[in-house]
Amino acid sequence: MIKKIAALTLAAGLLMPSAVSASEPLQTRKQEPTASAQLTSVAYTTVSIVGKRVKFEVKGLENPFNTNYYNRIAWTSNDEEPSVFNNNILSVIVAKKTGQSYQVNSYETLALVKDKIESGEKVYGWALALNGVWYPTMPATLYY
Repeated sequence: MIKKIAALTLAAGLLMPSAVSASEPLQTRKQEPTASAQLTSVAYTTVSIVGKRVKFEVKGLENPFNTNYYNRIAWTSNDEEPSVFNNNILSVIVAKKTGQSYQVNSYETLALVKDKIESGEKVYGWALALNGVWYPTMPATLYY
């Protein structure tokens, strides 16, 4: 039984790639942030039609939506960070000094949104943190 456990442990060790090589000391390795690390957020986007307006929401923020944690929330028509140069911004809301809610919403007229996105396309939510990084949320699909 002990031989089987030892063999399985050795086999598992051979199948799992090592993050540290023998010639590189552990102390000198630096953990670089990656885009996939940003996708672990629980925040998500919802989008709906309310009369002649589109309601954009981001729910499940990790911190309350206020200037202690965020600068703004934006919704875009593609999976690129919000940018006036890309003309991908559908709506934006700026954080206020106080606020305890872990969700935020914004409204835009349906006619303006139709100029930038087709029915059945995804809407992407973004949270701009104080560190200047845009963090993506899970997208939603807009139907009108």
